[in-house]
Amino acid sequence: MSGRVSRLAKEPLFHFLILGLAIYGGYAWLYAGEASESDQQIIRVGEGELAWMRTSFEKRWKRAPTPNELQGLTQEYIRETAFYREALAMGLDKDDTIVRRRLAQKLEFLVQDLIDVSPPTVAQLEAYFEEHRADYRQPDLITFTHAFVDPDKRGDETESHAAMVRQALENADDPTSGAKKLGDPFMLQLYYPERTEADISKLFGGGFAQSIGDLSVGTWQGPVLSGYGVHLVYVHDHQTFPDPAYTDVQDRVAEDWAEARREELNEEYRDRLLEKYTIVIEDEASDDTPAQAEPSQ
Repeated sequence: MSGRVSRLAKEPLFHFLILGLAIYGGYAWLYAGEASESDQQIIRVGEGELAWMRTSFEKRWKRAPTPNELQGLTQEYIRETAFYREALAMGLDKDDTIVRRRLAQKLEFLVQDLIDVSPPTVAQLEAYFEEHRADYRQPDLITFTHAFVDPDKRGDETESHAAMVRQALENADDPTSGAKKLGDPFMLQLYYPERTEADISKLFGGGFAQSIGDLSVGTWQGPVLSGYGVHLVYVHDHQTFPDPAYTDVQDRVAEDWAEARREELNEEYRDRLLEKYTIVIEDEASDDTPAQAEPSQ
């Protein structure tokens, strides 16, 4: 019997089995708690999760959740956690564009929250204001009336008809009273008081808004083109405003500076992150050799 044991102890397969049992036993002993919890598929809802649910509810509804509402939130959290774990187990997070984009956004939001922007000096804010002074000027206000000439209705005679309408409007005693009668029907209004270029652009397009910003006050001019067709325009008033002083907008300047600085730090983080990687772009259209870009310096 002792001979058989001695021969068995010399077999490589026996050594392999003993080593395997030792590794398995050691792993089971070291990770006994984790394995037990994993086997039971436990979903824990602790005080931290409950506090997060309460806080999220209060931010949205401006009040604390009732016991029934909190119970509903808890059940939804449990359901979501179970689905999340099963999705990971099935590998549904692999090669998924939406998941990848969401995780990238989550990292970016986390970085933004962690960025600590030091308070600026007055000199920094004043310098920022000077560099962006035009952004703080109140936009011009334009008051105008227009007469519409419909190309779909007038066809090849659109230009000549517009010239005729403009002549009739210029000869009228009241310069804007004939806009509706002499022009073609238009789906929007004909008179617009104190509108900014941005307001006008939303209604008629950027080209139209920019064009009437350059028109003289008190005369019929045009034709001016928009996405609708042809317009004759009478500018009643064009108000312009001076550049503001720094003291008038210093609170807004401080907010804008902080946002710009935060974006600058975000950009620096992204650049440092990309330095960790070697970028390889495979362009099948050019050749079979992958194009390789060295990390940014």
